[in-house]
Amino acid sequence: MKSMPPYTALSDVEPHWARAALDEHLDVTGIAVTIFRDAVPQFVSGLAVAIVLAVVGWYIKRWRNPLRQYTLLNSVDADGNPVLHVTTRCPGTVVTRDVGSGPERFEPTDVELPGGTYVAEPMDRYV
Repeated sequence: MKSMPPYTALSDVEPHWARAALDEHLDVTGIAVTIFRDAVPQFVSGLAVAIVLAVVGWYIKRWRNPLRQYTLLNSVDADGNPVLHVTTRCPGTVVTRDVGSGPERFEPTDVELPGGTYVAEPMDRYV
């Protein structure tokens, strides 16, 4: 029997194993691409639903907070009238207004005055 060089003996086997490994890699890649392709529409539709719900929630929140007129306590304008502030912000937030001597912070409340306006208390004067 004739002896063959080692590289010729492996040359018949090597391409077969290489092709098998490459085919297996392509199968795994194809499966991953198929799963990704099938999942994208569901992900996009879920994202769209989340965005629509966020916009609707924001709109309802803005709708539930009507336009309110607040009287800033212990603040008067140049004519001696109380300073009024109109906003849609929720009570408890901080509003900054320039009242005569400079900017001041006020906290709108749910307390309604007899004139139909709500109270906004100064925050910095009592410190």
